[in-house]
Amino acid sequence: MTHAAGAPADAAYVEGSVFRHVVALTALGSLGLMAIFTVDLVNLLYISLLGDEVLTAAMGYAGAVLFVIVSVGIGFSIGVTAHTARRIGAGDRAAARRVATSGLIISFAATAVVTLALAAVLDPCLALLGAEGREFEVTRHFLWITMLGMPPLALSMAMGGVLMAFGAPRMTLWINLAGAAATAILDPIFIFALDLGVTGAAIVTVLIRFVALAVGWYGLVPRLNALARPTAEGVRRDVGPLLAIAFPAILTNLATPASNMLVTAYVARFGTEAVAGWSIIGRIYPLCFAGIFALTGSVGAIFGQNVGARRFDRVRKTLADSTLFTAIYVAVIWLLLLLGTDAINWAFHATGRVAEMIAFYCLWAAPTFIFTGALFVANAAFNNLGFASHSTVFNWGRATLGTLPFCWLGVWQGSAEAVLLWWSIGAALFGLPALWLARRSIDRLAAAA
Repeated sequence: MTHAAGAPADAAYVEGSVFRHVVALTALGSLGLMAIFTVDLVNLLYISLLGDEVLTAAMGYAGAVLFVIVSVGIGFSIGVTAHTARRIGAGDRAAARRVATSGLIISFAATAVVTLALAAVLDPCLALLGAEGREFEVTRHFLWITMLGMPPLALSMAMGGVLMAFGAPRMTLWINLAGAAATAILDPIFIFALDLGVTGAAIVTVLIRFVALAVGWYGLVPRLNALARPTAEGVRRDVGPLLAIAFPAILTNLATPASNMLVTAYVARFGTEAVAGWSIIGRIYPLCFAGIFALTGSVGAIFGQNVGARRFDRVRKTLADSTLFTAIYVAVIWLLLLLGTDAINWAFHATGRVAEMIAFYCLWAAPTFIFTGALFVANAAFNNLGFASHSTVFNWGRATLGTLPFCWLGVWQGSAEAVLLWWSIGAALFGLPALWLARRSIDRLAAAA
């Protein structure tokens, strides 16, 4: 690519079509996230083949807990991406390499601490979610193994963020595809050939994290020389600025699993079949809407580089084009879900109440994700404009005021389907105002520049 005068060689996003950058980075990011979510989906698919709804429900409880740790990793990845991209946009590659290195170290260490803390309170957490009896024991066993792989997962996610900031999104994709490919190969061996069942799925989940780390290291060091020699001084220097973005981003991302946990607890009131249906939905919707989940991190590099280059016209354009992309994406996915409902039920051997829940979600709840998408677009802007706390406020508002009273309405109506629908509608109260405030924040920064 030919770079405009004064544009640093790594700053690929300060020129050219903004919408093209949004689509390209989000497409690559969504493929990467789809690969991550496919790991869980493949695990669930193979577990469902064992023909035991208790095991399927256990995967739902486990997913709700693991999402907490994943959210911490995403938060640090957002922080690392934003700070590294700003240095790249400003033309300071040496500082970008230092920040990237410090960010990887901090991400791994912090996620390890969170994992240990969650392990210490695992039993009460599962009890609060409504797991009991055999469901409780299976979930607990699965989590004790899989939690070992969470710090390496956070490290690989941070590596992907650094690669994105350095203008190498395809390498980020390869990190995630490597893990998904390893899962597809190893799951049948460990679950069926070795007859390990849920234990085999858990072991594979840990092993694939190290496959992803190997690919990430190759992209960062031999390919891009994107890391500097780690020093204690560098970590001390960067931990404050990194946490200024990462901590609010973590709080923001924790809102989603908190909301999911609340929904799980409410759905559990309607029995094991309802939890099994929600477990399958909980794996389907992140995969289907991976483009929206990926957008927050992917366009962060575009926001960050243009903020660093003081190109606020392109920052506004990034917000507008990201919103347009979200609307188109949700409409397409809704249509695909409507057409593929029977195939989903067939793939997961879903019948009766489980199949009814999946069909209801595909028809009524899925299109409301456009409001969640609007919130995610605003999050990406807030995290890279220096207003990360705004993301925290809006997302926790969504997880509390946008969840609790709405789920109660569903319980009052007497069905798990009603819980899902009202939970989805609650996003509208926060997504649209967040988008409006993001635009106002850009205007204020541009006026002060």
